[in-house]
Amino acid sequence: MENNTFKSVAFGGFAKQDVIDYIERTARESAAAQEKLQQENNELQAAAESLRSQVEGLKARLTVLEAEHERLAADLQKESCRLQELEPLEAKCTQMSGELERLRPDAEAYAQFREKIGAIECEARKRAADLEADTQSRLLRTVETFRTQYQALMSTFTATASHVTGELRKVEVNLTQLPRAMDQAGAELKELEKLLERSGEQKG
Repeated sequence: MENNTFKSVAFGGFAKQDVIDYIERTARESAAAQEKLQQENNELQAAAESLRSQVEGLKARLTVLEAEHERLAADLQKESCRLQELEPLEAKCTQMSGELERLRPDAEAYAQFREKIGAIECEARKRAADLEADTQSRLLRTVETFRTQYQALMSTFTATASHVTGELRKVEVNLTQLPRAMDQAGAELKELEKLLERSGEQKG
């Protein structure tokens, strides 16, 4: 409070008007200071509420990220199981290719032998050749189908595994950064609470 020097009068002590002016000015300054403190208090309360909302949002985000992490981990496990199931197909393709190569000399020898029989067996020789061609064609189509399916499934698994790995890395980064953000929000909230306490003490 500033020092004030009141004018003295001949009778009755200080000048009444000076005292009244001082009291009114002091009242106005006190009211202005109280209004300013109330405004600051309101702003601090709004900031504290905003930080509380952010903390709740971060907690909800953490829950979502944890659920996503579990889902992606489950998808990765499923794809791994599918890859293990596809491994026998590759062995089957190799086996059928070997069987085809093993049967090829026999089929060729049979065709040559039948050509020596004569004209009477021409129709039978034609049927044997057609059967051989059809068998080889079916075997080749089957092998190619298995190979195409295996390559497609391997490509799908590779893409899925890459995507799942990338998503898992994102989740891990978010989970790593989230505690730091929550700690910072908590520290700011505590600082605001201290400011509110000091404001309340000053107001009191």
